[in-house]
Amino acid sequence: MIDKNKIFSNLEYIESMNQHGASPNLDEYWEEIVDMLSEDIEATRKFLNDECNEHQIEYMAGYYEDISYNFQSHEFINILEELQKKYPNIDIKQDIQWAKDAIED
Repeated sequence: MIDKNKIFSNLEYIESMNQHGASPNLDEYWEEIVDMLSEDIEATRKFLNDECNEHQIEYMAGYYEDISYNFQSHEFINILEELQKKYPNIDIKQDIQWAKDAIED
C-alpha cells in the first residue's frame, strides 16, 4: 500500500536537507519511497498521476530506475512516458531511458 503522507514527508525532508547543504545519509528515506512505489503497479500509476505534482515527479525521477528494476515491466515505462507528456516542462527522458535499461529482457 502506498502511504502518500509518508512519501510526501520523506520528499520534503530530503529536499530540505539538500537545500540547506546538509548531507546526511538520505538512502533510507529514498528506499522507503522506492519500496512503496514498487509494490503495485496500478497503485503506483494512480499515485504518480493523481497525487503528485510536476515538481514531485521530477524530483523522484532519479529513482525511477530502481522502481523499474523492481517491477521488471514495460508497463512502468509507459507510466513514465505518460508523465513526460503530461508535464512537458520537465525533462525525464534520460531517467526513462535508465528505467528501460533496468529491465532485464
